[in-house]
Amino acid sequence: MKNLKKLILVTLVAMFASNLSAQEITMFQGAWGFEFYQDKDKLSFKEMNKIMTESVVAEMHWQKSKKQLIGGMAVGAVNFGSAIWFLVNDRDGKSVTAPAITFLGTGLVSSFLYKSAMKNKKRAILEYNDALDKQTSFRLVPTSNENGLGLALKF
Repeated sequence: MKNLKKLILVTLVAMFASNLSAQEITMFQGAWGFEFYQDKDKLSFKEMNKIMTESVVAEMHWQKSKKQLIGGMAVGAVNFGSAIWFLVNDRDGKSVTAPAITFLGTGLVSSFLYKSAMKNKKRAILEYNDALDKQTSFRLVPTSNENGLGLALKF
């Protein structure tokens, strides 16, 4: 009977402790860009900005990602302009070497900035999720000593 009470107590504590952990954020590719979820709840970009401020390291990566995206959009606008320049020169029979080089160069720079921004965005989410694991007030850890095997609460 004593063992049954101990087993029930340990089971209740384990269930309670598992519910204390905060919800992790996941990121999926959607039709119009990335979508963010906290469990099954979809998060807006404004909510993600607010959540990312909870962790200093995650916020640093998140802000870096935003700056890289803005830079990528600016270079993308230059890329669009160079494409128009290319088409106009091609239509008029002028040399298209300079517009073609500009078009290719700005396309590469823009894609590198976008790739880096997505990498930093993923890193920010991973850092945030990692910080959640460290914030738990206590957890159950297996232990063994001269009295036998068991579970211990670690604070």
